[in-house]
Amino acid sequence: MSAPVLYVARFVPSYRQPVLERLNTRLHGRLVVCAGQPPATSSFTALTSDPATSYRQVSLRNYWLGGERVHAQPFGSALELNPAVVLAEESPRSLTLPLLLRDAKRRGAGTLLWGHFSSNNRTLSRWHPLDRYRIALARNADGCVCYTDQIAAMLRQHVPHQRLFVARNTLDTDILFALYDALLKEGRSAVRNRLGIDETIPTLAFIGRLVTAKGAHQLLDTYKALHSRGRVALLIIGAGPEENAMRARCKRENWSEVRFLGPLTALEVSAPYLFAADVLVSPGYMGLSICHAFALGLPVVTQTSPKAHVRYHSPEITYIQEGENGLLSPYGDAEGLVQAVRVILANQKHFSEKAISYAREHLQIEGMVDGLEQAIRFAERISTANPRVGVPPSGDG
Repeated sequence: MSAPVLYVARFVPSYRQPVLERLNTRLHGRLVVCAGQPPATSSFTALTSDPATSYRQVSLRNYWLGGERVHAQPFGSALELNPAVVLAEESPRSLTLPLLLRDAKRRGAGTLLWGHFSSNNRTLSRWHPLDRYRIALARNADGCVCYTDQIAAMLRQHVPHQRLFVARNTLDTDILFALYDALLKEGRSAVRNRLGIDETIPTLAFIGRLVTAKGAHQLLDTYKALHSRGRVALLIIGAGPEENAMRARCKRENWSEVRFLGPLTALEVSAPYLFAADVLVSPGYMGLSICHAFALGLPVVTQTSPKAHVRYHSPEITYIQEGENGLLSPYGDAEGLVQAVRVILANQKHFSEKAISYAREHLQIEGMVDGLEQAIRFAERISTANPRVGVPPSGDG
């Protein structure tokens, strides 16, 4: 068998596994996933699992400092596999990432970074120390795999365009589209009835970690404003440190139509609830939940960035087409958020149709795998041209 391709990450969320499975098939079984676990207290623990996979897995030890602020990961056991390519998670929190790239190159492996390449909280700048670090790593790698076309365009200021690849970040849309088609055949009224949702009232949904940055409490403020004008249901899918406070508030307010459903990590379990809802409301920053909603015909409402020229959301925010598949209300405008929800409720069919059509055209999982495979083939050509010296990793790794 040809030399393996390593994917090295801090940890692998369950939603990432389907794309890795498909990538392994494309690579004829050569993918080896090398990763550890999030901190025990992290809200990401609800998003990780340890299922049987078609790809080989190598367990790496993680060291965390300051909660999740700084990370180190000894990688020597991974590089002992003498890979053709190392595809590494692009994370400025990782102290060992530059060492991984260095030692992989010493072994003659092609090197790739895959990730955001920027902060949600500031514009990428060569003057900011963390951004200088990210730019230096991106330039040092043989190629960069970007989540969106917009991220690739941003990086072109710093990295030659031929070394940039786009693997548009998404979920397992093969499953999601099949679920959508089956639920559509069943009918929204029937789905609501079996889920115990009153089919006569507007239904909001939220999916994500219940953390302050996701707008957990703003979500309930929005619900309160809508509830004061008539009956409305809210389905909350997720878990996190804010859950107890949110539940306590709902109990004080006597909101019987707010339901906490838990993480529901299996797409088959969460899909009926999202399909049955009218709009996904996420006041804080958003990411892959946009893909999740759109693939089930669910339009999205969120807020704009609090600062001009700062993304605030994860890169997937560019999937929202204002007035078509969702709406972005001005940041901090509580009434604007409520009004955006009301606009979608009044035009739900239009927004829903635009959401599913956008997902089918732009968010197919195979397109994501295409981008990853293209980058790996590019890096493999570099690896072939390099001497395979088998240098042992340094003590730093």
